[in-house]
Amino acid sequence: MKKSIQLIMFLAFILISPSAFSQYYAGVFIGFNSSKLSGDAPANSFYNSLMGINTGINFDLKLAKSVKLSLQPSYSQEGTKISYNVSGQDQPVDSIKIRLNYFSLPLLVKVMTANNRFYAIGGMEAGLLLNSFMSSHDIEKDISVDVRNWNLAVHFGVGLRIPIGFPNLYVEARYAQGIINLSDEPLDSDFIPRVKTNGFKVLAGIEFPLQKSNK
Repeated sequence: MKKSIQLIMFLAFILISPSAFSQYYAGVFIGFNSSKLSGDAPANSFYNSLMGINTGINFDLKLAKSVKLSLQPSYSQEGTKISYNVSGQDQPVDSIKIRLNYFSLPLLVKVMTANNRFYAIGGMEAGLLLNSFMSSHDIEKDISVDVRNWNLAVHFGVGLRIPIGFPNLYVEARYAQGIINLSDEPLDSDFIPRVKTNGFKVLAGIEFPLQKSNK
């Protein structure tokens, strides 16, 4: 984990170096997450998706004609619903919602198509847990389980860039998969056992080149 964070910070330093200024882009974005946990689940239950907000800023460095490196500090609402199978009811009951709010630092690579409109995107995200809570029957309370303060996830997806003059609009659809357990506790001794995060993101934003260019 420490090595991954050090690598992200090193590449962030490269992004803000003066020599990269003429190929530098900055912007803002907002969108939503459809996230859930995956892994061990309590007895007679399973995890369902929970919607949340994802908003932040992006700093892009053009590495080559069709390749950009993108650092995206952001606030990300993630979590899950826990649905229980209740005897006598045909449908599962969504009894509990767990919200995990992160300061996220994705470091992503964008590979553009020849027309510079469509692109593939992929990379890593480090997330610092800001707070967490559990809600049940419209009552929120502090989560009573111990989860990691850091999360690490891989991202991959596609995007569309829409020039509107000097700035560009863009939309992205991504899948994010956590690669570390939020807890290492066995199922019979913790409310959240060995689970990882996963989900989909749909984002829309606007970016500005720091030097006007038609490229």
